[in-house]
Amino acid sequence: MVQTNSVANTNSSTMRKQICVIILMLTCRICDAQNLVPNGDFEQYSLCPDFPANLALALFWFNPSTNVQNVSGTSDYYNACANDFYPMNVPGSFTGYQVPHSDSAYAGILLFEHLGVNYREYIEVQITSTLTSNTCYHFEMYISLGDIGKYTTDDIGIYFSDTVVSNINNYAPLPFIPQINNVTGNYPDTTNWLLVQGDYLATGNENYLIIGNFKDDFSIDTLLYNSQGYNASYIYIDDVSLILTPCTGIEEQNLNSNIKIYPNPLSDILNIKAWGFSEIILYDVAARKLLQQKFTNSTTVNTEQLAKGLYLYEVRNKNGLCKKGKVVKE
Repeated sequence: MVQTNSVANTNSSTMRKQICVIILMLTCRICDAQNLVPNGDFEQYSLCPDFPANLALALFWFNPSTNVQNVSGTSDYYNACANDFYPMNVPGSFTGYQVPHSDSAYAGILLFEHLGVNYREYIEVQITSTLTSNTCYHFEMYISLGDIGKYTTDDIGIYFSDTVVSNINNYAPLPFIPQINNVTGNYPDTTNWLLVQGDYLATGNENYLIIGNFKDDFSIDTLLYNSQGYNASYIYIDDVSLILTPCTGIEEQNLNSNIKIYPNPLSDILNIKAWGFSEIILYDVAARKLLQQKFTNSTTVNTEQLAKGLYLYEVRNKNGLCKKGKVVKE
């Protein structure tokens, strides 16, 4: 009888330990997956949005650009709490009909507007924790195309900044190279919510992120979507997140086995062999573009001016990305 109770107590103790381990694992996983973007689902607000150009009503979010009269930028905030008679209601608004990806709110921006000028809108937020150098973070957001524009485009990027970007007194493309870009051919439509994601290896001290189209009108890629719309592309944005993650985004991706990049590690010369007309783009670990060189079949890149360390590369042709990976200079 004593032995039976002893076994029962042992089993009970073992079970309690297992439960504690499971709870600890789940808790750690939740901590690791903490979203560094405050109000990423746009559910927190100061007032219900009963008018356009009202992004500041969504807590923590703001527009880095202003117009020439120094009026706050025209990025938009939508919420189901809005009066049905006003243009910012969800799911139906003055820019179209869309149910939120989650809950009852989202933001909206013009990716471009063909008015003879490079017209852009952005949204910006201060993240809750400064990014750590040489640490990887995974970014996600969902976008959907508004009904009002003629075009859809895959040109949308995310830029991480050490300092706040504000009071830019024009609507021109911001003069930054985004560290994360939407995948080529990943076009939003008016029916679905489209996932835009990417991994970022931080340089350290980044405190803000900006979402929008950073290209000029001559560089953007567009598709005619609604011939009855006006000359623009407008998107909704929902469920923005940035979490700590293993560095999977800079791993080797070879979509064409005929492309050769060598030597690796390298010293002062990098050789590239491909097929036909292509280009090689070299970035530092913060995804800042260092060089871009077009070639046919093969080329040699002089890397003598580069410091020792890790670099990222992409090889592209007219069909898009062919190969990406990393090289080390010794």
